Amino acid sequence: MASIQDQLRQSRESKSLTQSELGSRIGQPQSAVSRIERGGDLRVSTLLEMTRVLEMEPVLVPKHLVPAVRALLGHAGGQSASADSIPLVGVVPEDAEDSE
Repeated sequence: MASIQDQLRQSRESKSLTQSELGSRIGQPQSAVSRIERGGDLRVSTLLEMTRVLEMEPVLVPKHLVPAVRALLGHAGGQSASADSIPLVGVVPEDAEDSE
């Protein structure tokens, strides 16, 4: 599965933005964007700002629903989704309470 940092980098590149341009749009220096993309610490507020600029939607998916979400994403994209073919990040920890 692609990490959050990898997904941010891929999205930035797909929009033909440089690290400096993204940094400017989120109020951070280029070095901060570089550090994040290399796997450095990422604050939630920075993640939310980056996803806003990159037109992404951060979503938390309960762990037990990850296979279904992957299948839906694969179906929507016209591909068959194997367990690891669609990267998802941000799932609820295993020890989290289920609301049902």
